[in-house]
Amino acid sequence: METCCIDADRIWTVWNWCSDAYLRNGQRLKFPANTNPSNTYQWRYVKAIAIRFAEWQFDDDTCRKFISIAAKYAKDKGVLRKGLSVLHQSNMLDVCYEMLQRESDTDRQSTDSLEFTHKWLMRQFGEADPVKVLLLRPRTGALCNLTQWYKANRISDLYLAMSNSCCRALADLGRMNPEERNLLPKLTKLYSLRCGIARDTTVLKKVRKILDKEWRKLCL
Repeated sequence: METCCIDADRIWTVWNWCSDAYLRNGQRLKFPANTNPSNTYQWRYVKAIAIRFAEWQFDDDTCRKFISIAAKYAKDKGVLRKGLSVLHQSNMLDVCYEMLQRESDTDRQSTDSLEFTHKWLMRQFGEADPVKVLLLRPRTGALCNLTQWYKANRISDLYLAMSNSCCRALADLGRMNPEERNLLPKLTKLYSLRCGIARDTTVLKKVRKILDKEWRKLCL
């Protein structure tokens, strides 16, 4: 998007994203009463943010993620009550941009690891039932493949949380061998990981694409 093309509709869109992010952090944004919004400082601030997004060539998902980071950062600094003006103080936008970059690098590492694990597991499954392979014990008295692969860092907590077959295997293992099930992450931790993915639509799309049919619906 070119900077010269920042129109009122786009500014309203960015305003709504900011309003939602601020509200999630306990602060309501509003325009002064009985005043045309386009004649206010708030409008000027949000327009400046929209222009910066255009310069950075952010897509909508990245814009929303940036605003969420900025609102949380402002709250942590105790200045959220100052509204959108705070985002233009002391290079706040640049600081939050660097935070976004670091978070994106971490997300990229997570999805790369998830993809590596998925491809490796698909080779182990072959044409067999994935759940049966995960619960298979190489020998009598041995831990099942799922537990062994987890302990060997072949399968991560995130993969356990997002994989349909792994979640089904965990449920079966809990019924068959509760003691061994306790060697693996608790459901509350896996649920928390799924919620974290659900909050980031960009990462969510990547994870769904990587796992394909192995994707575990977040509502389950």
